[in-house]
Amino acid sequence: MTEGAVFSLGIRALANAFGRRALSPVEVTRALFDAIAADRSEINAFALLDPERALADARASEARWRAGAALGPLDGVPVSIKDLTNVAGWPTRRGSRACAEEPPAAADAPAVTLLRRGGAVPFGKTTTSEFGWAAASDSPATGRTRNPRHPAHSAGGSSSGAAAQVAAGWGPLALGSDAGGSVRIPASYCGLVGFKPSWAAIPQAPQSALGDLVHLGPITRTVDDGALAMTVLSAPDPRDPSSLFARTLPPRAPRSLRIGWAAHFGTAEAPDASIAGAVERCAAALDRDGYDVREVDAAGLEAQGAQWTLWLTRNYESFAAWPEARRALLDPRLQRLVAAGAAVDMHALAASRTRLRELAARIADLFCDIDILLSPVTPSVAPLAGEFAPRCHPRFAEIEATGNWFLANPYAYPFNLTQQPALSLPLGRDADGLPFGMQIVGRKYHDEEVIALARAIEAALAIPA
Repeated sequence: MTEGAVFSLGIRALANAFGRRALSPVEVTRALFDAIAADRSEINAFALLDPERALADARASEARWRAGAALGPLDGVPVSIKDLTNVAGWPTRRGSRACAEEPPAAADAPAVTLLRRGGAVPFGKTTTSEFGWAAASDSPATGRTRNPRHPAHSAGGSSSGAAAQVAAGWGPLALGSDAGGSVRIPASYCGLVGFKPSWAAIPQAPQSALGDLVHLGPITRTVDDGALAMTVLSAPDPRDPSSLFARTLPPRAPRSLRIGWAAHFGTAEAPDASIAGAVERCAAALDRDGYDVREVDAAGLEAQGAQWTLWLTRNYESFAAWPEARRALLDPRLQRLVAAGAAVDMHALAASRTRLRELAARIADLFCDIDILLSPVTPSVAPLAGEFAPRCHPRFAEIEATGNWFLANPYAYPFNLTQQPALSLPLGRDADGLPFGMQIVGRKYHDEEVIALARAIEAALAIPA
């Protein structure tokens, strides 16, 4: 991040500067594109950049600020869109060569509509693993996205470019998506805040075969930036009927919440000692500070095999109608995943879905006794670029051979099944300076409680960027 660069300011600071005319949206947008063009570290965060359109939007924002008619806290703020979400006039390539000939999107997705309504300046699309199938930062269409904190390591995924962009300081906000950790995992690897709100809190359409698991969410450098983004993004849209729920739950004060913590889940792979220790120390600090904190029994909160079977079949569903010639354009790893999904029989799928319902019921029981759960986001820091897991992982060979990235990241996906809000908060760094995060999970629709506790912990920790 360029020290003092105007485009690296947070959302609130940008809005204040625009209001005082100390900065203009045009100035910030131009500086942002100059910085991206000057990068020589091969971060490779973007699938598309559109300076002409972004500058036109920035000029319109500048005119509103000068007229005293700003549309809200995101007016003039640059924002990127993950390349799984439609932006009118831009192609949606989904990280795939198979989409190279598709025409540009005819209309904005609901979330992009909300961003434009709030005056934000979409400036480009960020990279993703192909069709978002993996928590990795490689794509056959765009190549490898690298972690700005340590370019030899993965940025995570599938919102890889979104996390890399924000970690590089190129604007304060990226819109990602998360069907099993794809906002939280890259946020953890890159030392950022990644928020997966309650399902449908941010409307989305059209929905994919993974639609009941996918949450759109912001990636930012601070909790405050994520909260400001949610004031614009969390609104109903009739194109997504699930978004039409009442949004009036009053948040309770953080100190009134029952906070549970777990260093790892059941028989899932235990996290690195540094990560487990940091979560435990954070819980102990909250306890000393007067919060209601207790360690919880997280037995049964793992079902990676069942989740992988579901993942295989949903990805097969995504491509079942494609002609064989088009499927042949997919990356060989994704082709193998689709073929494996086609081979799953009904008995295996029924058994997996039964196990996942049991997992969801176990989580519901857990949240009868607590309001918030603290856990690691990931069991390790970012693996080397191009790999799903650290080479020291006991199942490394299996993970790399099968692509079953849930074995390497068992702590995020359960809360997609239950559609609960979950936030990745920077918690520390390992001996090599690689970041890791803590997951803060709340009850469904109690998003504000998650954000409020995250604010309090963030202020107490003061983790450096």
